[in-house]
Parts: sequence; C-alpha cells; structure tokens
Amino acid sequence: MFQILFQQLTEALETSIEDQKLQWFVDRTNKHIALVTGAAEKIVKVYPEFKDLLQRAEVHDASKFEEPEKTPYISITWRHKLENEQGEFDPIKGKGYQTPGLLDKEEENKATMHHILNNRHHPEYHLKNKSDANISNTDRDKSDKCVDVSLMSDLDIAEMIADWQAMSEELGTNTAREWFNKQKDVRWHFSNQQEQLINKLLGVFE
Repeated sequence: MFQILFQQLTEALETSIEDQKLQWFVDRTNKHIALVTGAAEKIVKVYPEFKDLLQRAEVHDASKFEEPEKTPYISITWRHKLENEQGEFDPIKGKGYQTPGLLDKEEENKATMHHILNNRHHPEYHLKNKSDANISNTDRDKSDKCVDVSLMSDLDIAEMIADWQAMSEELGTNTAREWFNKQKDVRWHFSNQQEQLINKLLGVFE
C-alpha cells in the first residue's frame, strides 16, 4: 500500500514539474514574441517602408510550438531558466550551455538547426547550400565556420534585428549591436549593403 502511494506521489510530482517546464516554455516564448512585436513597431515608426514587418512579428517563432521543435525547445528554455537563476548564462562572455536540459545537446542542436533553416529571420535560411549551415557541438549560439548570407532580403534583416533587440531586452546581457559585432564575419558574412541596413536599423534602438 505504501509503495503504491509513494509511486502515485512520485508520478504526481513528475507531472507537476513537466507542467512547469511546459508553462515556462509557453510564457517565455510568448514574451519573446511580444518583445519582437514591440521592436518591430519601433522600426516601422522610424522606417514606415518596413510596415510588412508587423505581419511577420505576428507569426514570429511559430514553429517552436510544433514538433520537431517544441519538445527540444521546452528543454532549452528550462535549461536557460536554471542558468539565469544560477548566473551562468551570458552568450557574449561565452558562459552558458552547461546546465543539463531534458534532452542531450545533440537533440537540442537538431531542433535549433530545424528552426534556423525554416524561419526567414535567421541568416542560415537563405543559404544556397543548406548543408553549409552549422552549429557548434559545444554551444548552439556559435558556428564552426562563417557562412555567406548575402541573399537575405531587407525585410528578413529587419525581422532579424527585431529578434536581436528582443533577446537583448530579455537577457539584459548585451545590446543588439554587441551581438552583431560578435557574430559579423565570424558566424555570418553580410554584404556591404546589408551591413549598412543593419547599422541603420540598430540605430533605432540606440
């Protein structure tokens, strides 16, 4: 009898924890989308020619709510939550990606790769050869080689900037420009024209 009650209690606690992880993922992702929308509105206010960005913001990161991304991203967001609480997550200083998630890093990286190859605001989406996209095995915020993303459209770049700004506001660890400077010609190579546009749009938030 005691064993049965203990098992039921254990299962109830496990269910509760899983519910917490799912709710954290939903809340965090919706918060991010709201921040992206706010950043998009600021861009459009200064540069009305990017008015279509507002429609993009409405469906930003929608793929994270569906498999094969949903389950891994529940793991990723929960791991980031724990790292934030422990003061160990800072992508600019190279801290993070240490706390165990629900899944191993390989499964998380597969989900990240699926996300960046299926969402236009990620530079890798625009590669001529999708096999050039790569993620570091030790840090999903890094790549092992620089890739040319000069085919990215102006609207896609605008959504990318809104995404960077949203992450900057959420994490509070770096500015969108600091992120750009860290990744430029290391992870992504933009054309001169694209860099001019990026600098112009980053100026909205400075």
